[in-house]
Amino acid sequence: MVKGDRFGKYGETKGIARLRQARAADVDYIRALSKKVFQQYGPYENILACWFESGITVTLLALMQKRPVGFVMLDRLEHKWYLPRVCELLAIAVEPLRWRLGIGDLLMRGVQRKAKELGIKTLVLHTAAENLPGQKLFKKHEFIPFKIKKHFYPEGQDALMMYKDIV
Repeated sequence: MVKGDRFGKYGETKGIARLRQARAADVDYIRALSKKVFQQYGPYENILACWFESGITVTLLALMQKRPVGFVMLDRLEHKWYLPRVCELLAIAVEPLRWRLGIGDLLMRGVQRKAKELGIKTLVLHTAAENLPGQKLFKKHEFIPFKIKKHFYPEGQDALMMYKDIV
């Protein structure tokens, strides 16, 4: 961290939490938190854990006092040859007891910084149409809604697609 800079490598705020690259040993945490926060949309605890273990994601973990409190998962660029420099923010999750502490902002800053490092020009994401807190977070980070996908999630909910050009 540069002295005097209030954000670290992935955009972490001093004193609140920090981010690090997720490791193979973090898969159980990713599975458990995914089940906790995405259960109403389908079996994402298995889906996200499989994506993480397969190596098709870049995943950052948020830590408070050395304990994980959330994660963000970005699709890797390599297999998107037909959409150069476009990646999907696959998931962002924060422990419910840690909501409204700025962890979501920390994760969003971190994933955007990582995307920029990777040369990604545009991020896209899907969020449940009824997920108003998520939409508020994404709009705060300048994501723009552009399409509704009907019955997108395994449990049948509609998804709002959003995008952001990384500058």
